[in-house]
Order: sequence, then structure tokens, then C-alpha cells
Amino acid sequence: MSTENDPEDPTTAREDDERAESAEGAENVESAQADETAQSAEPEADESAPAPESTSTSIYVRRGRTPTLGLWVALAIALPAVAALISAPFFDFPDLGAVVNFVLMAAVMVGLPLAALAALIDAIRHRPPRSRRR
Repeated sequence: MSTENDPEDPTTAREDDERAESAEGAENVESAQADETAQSAEPEADESAPAPESTSTSIYVRRGRTPTLGLWVALAIALPAVAALISAPFFDFPDLGAVVNFVLMAAVMVGLPLAALAALIDAIRHRPPRSRRR
């Protein structure tokens, strides 16, 4: 699988997945044969011993490039805070504590409503279509 930031062809992705699955299957067969030969060389183990844990790992791959809701919420809170920090020198603040207060107030008073709006838009976009009854 490519690590470059280019769109993938679905057929190529399926072929890569199939090749990976067949390679994993071959490795599993080889490891099972190696385990059998190792067990036949060892003396009989008692049946109450716990079985070894599986070492297989599942990996979740996000194929879509659509930003998640978390990104939009983080941007909605961070952008007003950064804008307030950039605009702070144009105001006459007595000390650094007042600047921090101004930045936090901008993040809360502007950023949180924007984050709520982003969550509402995301909820509406992901709502299942309504079936019309007549």
C-alpha cells in the first residue's frame, strides 16, 4: 500500500488486500506446521495448561479523505483563539493575564457555538433518508 497522498484505485486496493491475505494464510500454514513438529518433539503437556494467545493484529485503515467531526470541532475552537491572540497587540491590555483571558473568552464565546454548529451540520448530513409514506 502506498504512503503517498494520492487517491487509490479500488481494484488495486482489493488486489493488495488479497495478496496480503494469501501471504498471511501461507505464514499461518507454515507456523502451524512448525508448531506441530515442535509439539511432537516435546513430551506430552498436560491438557489443563492455557492455550497460547493469538498474535494476530487487526488494523483499521481509513480509506476516505473526509475530515472527521473531531477535526471540525478542534478547528472551530482553535481558530477564534488564534485570531484573538493575533489581534491582542492591537488592544491595550495591562498584562499577560488579560491577554490569556481574552484568548480563552474568544475560544469559549465564539469557538463553542461554532463547534455546536459543526456538530449539528454533521448530524444532519449523516441522518438516514426519511421514507415518505402516502
